[in-house]
Amino acid sequence: MTSLTKTIDPAPLALGAFAANTFLLSFTNAGLINKSAAVAAVATSFAFGGLIQILVGFWELRDGRLFPAVTFGSYGAFWVSFGIYDTFFAGELAPALRGPATALFLAPWIIFTLYMLIGSLRTNIALVIAFLLVEALLIPTVIGFKTGNVTALHIGGWAGIALAVEVWYIAAAEIIAHQFGRAILPLGDLTKASQAPTTPAREVTPTLA
Repeated sequence: MTSLTKTIDPAPLALGAFAANTFLLSFTNAGLINKSAAVAAVATSFAFGGLIQILVGFWELRDGRLFPAVTFGSYGAFWVSFGIYDTFFAGELAPALRGPATALFLAPWIIFTLYMLIGSLRTNIALVIAFLLVEALLIPTVIGFKTGNVTALHIGGWAGIALAVEVWYIAAAEIIAHQFGRAILPLGDLTKASQAPTTPAREVTPTLA
C-alpha cells in the first residue's frame, strides 16, 4: 500500500491555517471590530495557525520540499511566538513600550518574507502575490506600532485581509485540483519557462514545492 505522505501534499492544510489566523488578526487591525476581539486570533495562533503549520513544515521537509518546509515551519513558529508574546509578555510592558516592542517583534519578518518572495518567483504567480501582500501587511503594521499611527495599522490590516483571501484561493486551487485530477482555478505556473519544450501534457496545478 502506498504511503499517505508519498501521495498527498499537505500544503493546503497549512495554507488554510495561515489564512485563517491572518484574517482574524487583520480584521481587528483594520479597525473593523473592537481590538479586544484579537483574543480570537491569539487563541487560534497556538494550534491552527501555529502547530498545524509547523507539523506540515516537517512533513514537507521529510519529503524533500525545502521551500514549503521553510515557509510553513517559519510562519508556524511565528504564530506560536506571537501567541506567547501577546499572552505572557505584552501585558507586562508599560503602555508606552508595547507599540515599539511589537514593532520590534514583527520587523525581522519583513526581511524573511523578502527572500522568500524572491524564492517564490520559481513557483506560481498566486504565491508571488501572497508574499507581496505579506510585505504590504508587515511594513505599515511595523510603522503603525512604532509610531502609533492608526492609519498605518489599518492599511496593514486591510492588506492582511487581502492576503488571507489570496492564500485561501491558493489552498482551494490545490484542493480542487487534487479532487478533480486537473487544474481548475489558475495559479499561474512560473516553472514552465525554465523547462525544455516537451510534448503537450495535461496541466497540473503547481504547488508550493
